[in-house]
Amino acid sequence: MRSLVTALRAAAAVVAFSGSALAFSAIALVLSATALAFSATGSSASSGIAAAPGVNLRDAESLLHRMVDVNMKLHTYTANVTLDIKMTSFPFLSPELTGIVYFKQPNKRAVVFDTVPALAEQAKKVYPKIDEPVDWERIYLITAMSDADGTTLFRLIPRKNGRVEHLDVNVDDATATIKSYTWTYKDSGFVTFDQTFALIDGNYLPKKLSGHVEQAGYKANVTSALSNYKLNVAIADSVFVEK
Repeated sequence: MRSLVTALRAAAAVVAFSGSALAFSAIALVLSATALAFSATGSSASSGIAAAPGVNLRDAESLLHRMVDVNMKLHTYTANVTLDIKMTSFPFLSPELTGIVYFKQPNKRAVVFDTVPALAEQAKKVYPKIDEPVDWERIYLITAMSDADGTTLFRLIPRKNGRVEHLDVNVDDATATIKSYTWTYKDSGFVTFDQTFALIDGNYLPKKLSGHVEQAGYKANVTSALSNYKLNVAIADSVFVEK
């Protein structure tokens, strides 16, 4: 998201409801996670990270390397997705969407909604992009802030100036999967969500996400669930062509 940050580039969509424009970009951040699968990209993570006092640097480096190696044999997938958005600010809308998530190595993702009643047509298909852990050191300054109760907190500060002040990522020490994200913006807004995973054919895949979006002009709670995964299936590259 170059204007949003080099952290997570979700395709921003502007949604119109009854003549009122709703900025959909922050919600697209959550959509990005629904399309997320940690997969090795043929590279290895750099060890150029720091650790706060009391945090074991070697453990943090090892965890980052393990994150890169999650889902090594996953090349593609599709999944059914449901997205429930409840605005907690005017105009207090509550759209519910269903669709299909597509993923293809190394980093192609798309979310195609079945129907978008009351939504602008441009919101029907989004092309989320999220930076893989293998790329973090290139894009962020990384500090392992804490390690407690089986969870390591990484703080990622973008190397390039943008809207995002920092991104906090909680990682499960046992599975090397990401438990939660929190983006903190320089204009005081934030986006946060938690996610749980299902173990399917040896792959950790997102099962449920819940979060909160708070940006200038709107607030919303977002929940998303994924099901009916189909792994390593043929997916045409045309699915990922932005139109």
